[in-house]
This record gives sequence, C-alpha cells and structure tokens, in this order.
Amino acid sequence: MNKERAKEIFHSEDMIHVMHEDREIYIEEVIERNEMARIHPMDQPNIVQKVPLYELKESETH
Repeated sequence: MNKERAKEIFHSEDMIHVMHEDREIYIEEVIERNEMARIHPMDQPNIVQKVPLYELKESETH
C-alpha cells in the first residue's frame, strides 16, 4: 500500500478493510518518515506492531 492511500484510510470515517498477513487490521498511525504503520489486529486490539506500508493490502471483500 502506498503512503497516501494509507493516510486516506487512517483519516476516513468509513470502515475500510485492510489486511496484513491474512489478518484484518486497524491502522493506528501512519509513520511517514520511514513509510511504516502502527497497526493492531481487529480481533486483538492489545497487540500493536509496526509494519512496512508495503505489507498492507486493501481488502477487496467488504
């Protein structure tokens, strides 16, 4: 995922489905300086990790 799309999703009021390694995630923060995102799995909000933006995929199933 590119940085601009990640920022759009982060700021969107709509629920946009994003996947990381076959898990639906929530973007908590887009870190522009190193093109990373702070995320957590939708079903485990207490597990936060930083991942490269290129590992995030917008889900085609809504």
